[in-house]
Amino acid sequence: MKLKVNVFHLIAVHPRVSLHPGPYHVIEGSNVTLPACHVTGYPAPVVTWRKLSGQLPQGRARYNNTVLQILNVRKVDSDAYFCSAVNLLGNVEKITLLVVVSLPEFTDKPPGKVTVATGTTLTLNCSAAGDPRPVITWKRQRAALPVGRSHKTTDDALVLRDLTKEDAGNYICVATSAGVFSIETISYVEVLARGKI
Repeated sequence: MKLKVNVFHLIAVHPRVSLHPGPYHVIEGSNVTLPACHVTGYPAPVVTWRKLSGQLPQGRARYNNTVLQILNVRKVDSDAYFCSAVNLLGNVEKITLLVVVSLPEFTDKPPGKVTVATGTTLTLNCSAAGDPRPVITWKRQRAALPVGRSHKTTDDALVLRDLTKEDAGNYICVATSAGVFSIETISYVEVLARGKI
């Protein structure tokens, strides 16, 4: 009687890690889950997370193997985060960047409504604070800004020259942080003939 013996060869496989590099922008005070760290290898690699500078946030960081969550993110949490996979054949790391931003807030807004005469020049002021410093842009609702008669000053105000009745409408100041988070404020400009004001 012959015995049939099945032989299994267990082949060890180097760990491999894939992780989105970011940057991943989040608002200060929110809870964030970093992109999942996809790990393969045999034996199954042990996965750990670490922060480039210092320790993971004490009491606010949780990780369930491949996913790292940080609660109530703060500016100090902006950093590079490493996902490491280790088995008996070695250690592999991948990095993702987290950027914590504070939402922009207007420090100066144009008036909600302004009435001007035709042919005059109007300056609408707008500024905002935030971290990183917000970028101010201007647009007009359902129309383009007056071509050749409008420009933004170095302190982000919008100047409209030689106003015509066709220039009436909503002008919108947009403050954008990190190219991602933005807020808006609207000013309605009414343009009347010179004798009507």
